[in-house]
Amino acid sequence: ENPILPLVNTFTTLFLEKNLMKIYERDFIDLRLRRNINPFISVTSSWSWSDRRELFNVSDYKLIDRQDIEDYSPNRPVNASLPDAGFPNHQAFTGSLGVVTRPWLKFRIRNGNKRPIQSSSPTISLDYRKGFDSVLRSDVDFDQLELGVKHEFKVGARGKIDFWFRGGMFLNNERMFFMDYKHFLGNQTPFSTNDPVGSFRLLDYYRFSTDDRYFSANVHYQFRKLLVTAIPIVHLAGIRENIFLNYLATPHSQNYTEVGYSIDGILRFFRLEAAAAFRDGKHTGYGFRVGIATNIAGNFSD
Repeated sequence: ENPILPLVNTFTTLFLEKNLMKIYERDFIDLRLRRNINPFISVTSSWSWSDRRELFNVSDYKLIDRQDIEDYSPNRPVNASLPDAGFPNHQAFTGSLGVVTRPWLKFRIRNGNKRPIQSSSPTISLDYRKGFDSVLRSDVDFDQLELGVKHEFKVGARGKIDFWFRGGMFLNNERMFFMDYKHFLGNQTPFSTNDPVGSFRLLDYYRFSTDDRYFSANVHYQFRKLLVTAIPIVHLAGIRENIFLNYLATPHSQNYTEVGYSIDGILRFFRLEAAAAFRDGKHTGYGFRVGIATNIAGNFSD
């Protein structure tokens, strides 16, 4: 899901000596299909054949040499369930089928134009992904099923709640490599991602990726007035305050939870966030993030 922009990773690498993004190389043929059956249901399918290879660090160049860090970490993710995320050269043929439905979608007609009311129905998604063993020399064999529910609705006068729940499991994980795992939208940079609802703020990118069962929940509540927005001049400037809760359950995540607060719409374009992380109720860290205002980021994520 590309949680790290290459430009941001270049910044953290050269200035902070943290190469957070781990990448591999593939030669591939990808095919993606999408069909809207009607305004309530759409179907997507994707197919991919890849020749995949591991990549290794070939340089230790940096603009700022931090004495507390010996060298760059290897270009190999660290994962709680996989002792060694390295892999040999191999081929993979995978396919997926997804159905997205908005069963209670309503419409508004104005001047003869019919437009959907986005908040009138939750979005329900069901996705199935498979790795085909021995097809086109493929070396993978797995089956993954995921169900998701995403919705937004208004609360009171101009308050709004957004949530996104996703749960799934691997019905079969006979042969997989790390890129086939379920990954989650983490963040370890000073910059927040474009999607304020579907992403974590402090989560390690790869540590809790899994080939087993998982559940994630993201809830974002935007207040009309709370603390600083109770000041009329601040409220009239378009500033909004938010609280958010993110939760992840995997066999190794120990009920990873984030709670946070943000001030949104600074200079109309930016938001500042503060978040704290917990595992099994024990505090594990905190951080501050800078991001794009939710009204703009929401358009990007859509």
